[in-house]
Amino acid sequence: MSAATPSKWRTSASLIIISKEANQQQDYNLLMLKRSDPTAIVTNQTVFPGGLLDSEADEAVSWLQYFEEFGVTQEALRRLVLIHDNRPAILAPQGTGCYDRFFKRSHIWSREITLRLTALRECFEEVGVLLCRSKNELDFGAVALPKELPDREAWQQRVHNKPSEFLKLCRELNVVPDLWALHEWSAWASPSIVRKGYATVFFMAFVDTRPSLLNEPSEVKETLWLTPLEFLKLNQLGELWFLPPQFYELSRLVGVGTYKSLLDFATKRSSLGTTMFMPLLYACEGSMVSVLPGDDYYLPEPQYVEGIISFPGTADEFRTRSKHLHRFTFAALVENLEINIPPPNGHLRPLSVSSERQKL
Repeated sequence: MSAATPSKWRTSASLIIISKEANQQQDYNLLMLKRSDPTAIVTNQTVFPGGLLDSEADEAVSWLQYFEEFGVTQEALRRLVLIHDNRPAILAPQGTGCYDRFFKRSHIWSREITLRLTALRECFEEVGVLLCRSKNELDFGAVALPKELPDREAWQQRVHNKPSEFLKLCRELNVVPDLWALHEWSAWASPSIVRKGYATVFFMAFVDTRPSLLNEPSEVKETLWLTPLEFLKLNQLGELWFLPPQFYELSRLVGVGTYKSLLDFATKRSSLGTTMFMPLLYACEGSMVSVLPGDDYYLPEPQYVEGIISFPGTADEFRTRSKHLHRFTFAALVENLEINIPPPNGHLRPLSVSSERQKL
């Protein structure tokens, strides 16, 4: 094992938008987008809206000044910051995480705030959805408030071309980004063998009605509002392609039947924090197994593992050596997702398409 290079993982944020729907077994849909062919890893790669942190735009001191001018108190901002001993490095205060050399972090203010700004800005850039609040809406409710705006296409291109324009847009409309309606959901990092990977915080936002969309053509080929089960079935059919984080997060939601139960769960669970999922790769005979935190074969400092670890046997033999399992195989598709331990941070257990519903 050799030490990885500093700042190997590019910091990003993603937003899972949940919309209330009527007349279906699961009374909610979520938004995903097919990446445009030039930006996709493979054809039909499908993701949640999101993208890279832009330090100049998302960590600008002018945001703090604007929040103060707008009437947002320091106490309201502090509500977004969790104080836990085991925060993942991407969200931990500077100098407190074991991953400290590997992730660039804000020297100005909390990443719980800046990455929410990233997620909201990228959501507007990619699909034209602006989640924000006016001065008479500063009750900081759990449900987001999409806003229609004049000249949306022009503003979308301005923000896409220069992310710092997002602050100018908010000033123009006299609104603030709805940071408080974004519930911390999960965090994923690319395996350390990836030369230039991503470290991503996933947030979840709820809307009472489906907002209108405006796809940014250079990044988005198609947008889809479907249930988690419908997305996973299309993945099985080869019509959509997911990287492990998207597959895993959809699998968490398969068993959640109602919008209200998911909203209640996400609101309460977000205060329990997040464990970074950085898969460790084991080469077994005939397959590659990705191991996640809590599994017996997960190592305490995965960021230092520069290669694939060899196991002298099949995936089934590898499984019999383990009492605690949290793993999956991944080739063309994610398969054999298995967890027999309590999910970290009070989270939902991922289920297969055919599994019984978990009760919420």
